[in-house]
Amino acid sequence: MPKTIVTEEQWVQQGIERFEQGGVEELVIEKMAVSLGCSKSSFYWYFSSRASFIQQLIETWKERTTRQVIADSNVHATADEQIVEVLNRMFGTTQRGDFLFYLRKLSLKDEAYRVILNEVEQLRMEFMKQLLIQKGMHPEQAFQKSWMLYHYYLGWYERHKQEKLKDEDIQRHVELICKEWIFS
Repeated sequence: MPKTIVTEEQWVQQGIERFEQGGVEELVIEKMAVSLGCSKSSFYWYFSSRASFIQQLIETWKERTTRQVIADSNVHATADEQIVEVLNRMFGTTQRGDFLFYLRKLSLKDEAYRVILNEVEQLRMEFMKQLLIQKGMHPEQAFQKSWMLYHYYLGWYERHKQEKLKDEDIQRHVELICKEWIFS
């Protein structure tokens, strides 16, 4: 059976999916090559090492789950609309694996990953803080609310990550958060 040509993006996507399911232990190049239907050597066409591959996975994940969410919410005119958009994205996505959990685990062993993890979490909380400030909230209160909201989200995701939630349940949840924490 002839091997297919696989793009760098396909390797990265496969890596993200595997990392979400089991962390770095799931990033076995031979197994990924078989899954992608290509030779192991195509991996080294794009990546100089497993470490550079892991770095690319994390950067791509950070772009998709943090920077892109922020950019997408910025198309909305008001801070209120942006907040609702971010909350819908946060609480509307389940069943995507445990990328953040495995990144946190990796960060315990390697300072470079701890720096990336902290950067992602700070970006997320700072963005919400700035939206809350735009709404007129005092900076210290905005910081506290964004911190609490992010940590609430981490627990909420852990509790619901295996569930397929209905859109109306997510909408009710976002409305409750807005009513009790944001717009009160």
